[in-house]
Amino acid sequence: MDRRTLAGGLGGLALVIAAVVALRTGDAPDTLKREIADVVQVVDQQEPGKPTNARAQALDADALQIAWNGSASAYEVRWNGNEQLVPGPEVEIPGLSPDAEVQVEIRAVSATGKRSEPLKIAATPKDLYNDKWDDQLVGQVDKFDGPEALDPRKWRVESDEECLGLRPFGPSKRIDVDCPMAAFQSNTPIRFGVPATDGATGRAIISVAGAVESSHVRLTLLPDPWQYLNETDVQPRGAVSLDITTQGTRIVADPDLPRTGKQVQLGDAPLTGLVAGVRHRWEMRVLPDAVLALRDGVVVAYEPVALKEPLVHPRVRIDGGGFLDAFGVGGVPERAVPTEVIPILTDTEVPQDAVAAKIVAPEAGNQVRVADVPIRPGKIVAAHPARLVVIRKPESRPGALPKLTDRPGGIKTGGPRLHVMHEDGTKPPQPLPRTGRILVTAEVNAIGHRGIELELDGKRIVALPTNEQGAGVPGRHEFWLDAKNLGSASHARLKLSVLPADQGEPVTTETVFELG
Repeated sequence: MDRRTLAGGLGGLALVIAAVVALRTGDAPDTLKREIADVVQVVDQQEPGKPTNARAQALDADALQIAWNGSASAYEVRWNGNEQLVPGPEVEIPGLSPDAEVQVEIRAVSATGKRSEPLKIAATPKDLYNDKWDDQLVGQVDKFDGPEALDPRKWRVESDEECLGLRPFGPSKRIDVDCPMAAFQSNTPIRFGVPATDGATGRAIISVAGAVESSHVRLTLLPDPWQYLNETDVQPRGAVSLDITTQGTRIVADPDLPRTGKQVQLGDAPLTGLVAGVRHRWEMRVLPDAVLALRDGVVVAYEPVALKEPLVHPRVRIDGGGFLDAFGVGGVPERAVPTEVIPILTDTEVPQDAVAAKIVAPEAGNQVRVADVPIRPGKIVAAHPARLVVIRKPESRPGALPKLTDRPGGIKTGGPRLHVMHEDGTKPPQPLPRTGRILVTAEVNAIGHRGIELELDGKRIVALPTNEQGAGVPGRHEFWLDAKNLGSASHARLKLSVLPADQGEPVTTETVFELG
């Protein structure tokens, strides 16, 4: 999939069918002339409605999160002379002065670039920021804010090196994940202790943002020795996870854990999942008889189970992209144990500076086998997928982690998409009838474009400007084709082109469908 950086998203449902005549939208060099072939009817789009119910909060003293209600294709946010397009009803503005009031305007934007009247809100970051969230944490909070953020004494990483980088975030940076899967294993365990004032015996907190519509973050508490094995889709024995998607948040527990019947009242949260480009703080709070999920301090999910092990090892997994902001744990203070996990090859040996080593291997029945290894010269004999776990001398340096290079900010998403369906409900790969009408849906994921073009069997049938009142945003365009005018061929080919504002190369996609 062609992944591109943008600040936009999908949306904008078409409402009423209308016949269209060709017209001009202006005489500027980048203006696209609107042209619609006679065989095409454009489905008119609803005018963008003014957003409502603006609200603000702050995860940092120099940043604001603004949320609102609305259902537009995208939104234009303006503040302090800045402007940003975002895919949904939420934005985060970093790099602000803590003491200065910020005036923010939000406008809904349609797929053709029309803007609504603005919704206005004013807020001061320091008035909304509450630093009490980390009172129950132990040790230093990990801030993933630079090239040395992934300290190899505290973290092990499972991912392709090129998929990790640094993205701008106000005057600072954060770790950007741009790959199908990346796992971050903490070398600092959580030891459960006496319940705190909120009832928790231990906790893990992560601040993270999504990247795309399908982003998925999972924070898992692993009992020993599961922390030494590679990440899999199978829930390890005795583990419990905080599972976060763009759709919501839930707790997933090993079904063999004891059920307690605990009942927990959920809080009032309009949204409970990941948001592309906007951080939220999730807490996994472990009680003696339940595990809770909190989003920005509000309980959004729970599971009535009791963890058996007194000590667990947190692991963060990110699927589909996102960016890491911060991580912390609470419970009884525990030191990090710099641990390396080495795949066993034919020539693998225990390092000379090791003080302890063992072989860990998965076994059938969701089990793990562990065997100590003598600290002496000689090759390790073990079959794949066994792994060598090494703890080196305190003065030794653990293995290096991936180098983090700078990347642009923004929200990542895919290229344009085309969908075809006959008015009777028939969809490819079934042949479409040659009578009646065919609905063509063009989903555009780019930002800043000036228009789209649609071709049928090499002939342009639609030229549609998308920047009527400003930069084009992601959105959905729908067209009806008269099936009887598609010719006598057995197949038809549609091509969608998204025309960038800078006159660069269009981004295209095609689809071929059969005619009955």
